[in-house]
Amino acid sequence: MTAIRARGVWAGLVLLTLSATACSSGGDDATAKGQSASEVCGGFAGDPAVTSALDAIAGKGASLTSDGSEPERVLTDLRKAARTPQSGKERMRDIPFCKLETAGDEKNVLGITLREALAVPKGDAVKEFATFYSTGRRATSALLHASIYFTCRMPAPAHEIVLVAELDRADENEADHPEIRDEQITLTNAAARHVAAELGCAGTELVEGVPATARP
Repeated sequence: MTAIRARGVWAGLVLLTLSATACSSGGDDATAKGQSASEVCGGFAGDPAVTSALDAIAGKGASLTSDGSEPERVLTDLRKAARTPQSGKERMRDIPFCKLETAGDEKNVLGITLREALAVPKGDAVKEFATFYSTGRRATSALLHASIYFTCRMPAPAHEIVLVAELDRADENEADHPEIRDEQITLTNAAARHVAAELGCAGTELVEGVPATARP
């Protein structure tokens, strides 16, 4: 009886060990699970050229998470802005459309925000450190940052407003290379087009795919 009882205890310990190992492994997989570049934040980067731009920044085939993104709030707040009388306008805070980290190690990749802009910046004061692009009303990309100002005319009773989409790339992301500015503006443009389509904007002048460079 003693030998039988001992074998039973040993078998139970083995089962507990295997169960614990399986649970631990499953937990790690769940933590590391994310989405591909073409899937994150409502699939705004689904176009091959845009997916390629995100892959170049985040890493080819990277698994990404978008915790902290508030795409529905972007739409709600911007619709409200288009119905607020001009006399009551105040500068909006940036609304997080897409905040990306790599799954597992939670390494920051980039963030894209939108808000209403009271005006389109004038002049070319940033031309010394930024590249200009032909999309929207004003588009620039520089080290770690890109922005696009564009007009949005929503269906009545809303009035025309100016929106700005901005991308901030994490400085901990070692993705600097000659095409990085093009990739940043491509992602910013794709996010702007995605939001504009959801809002039903007209007159945006946002181009498809990769915006061309332009003179200031």
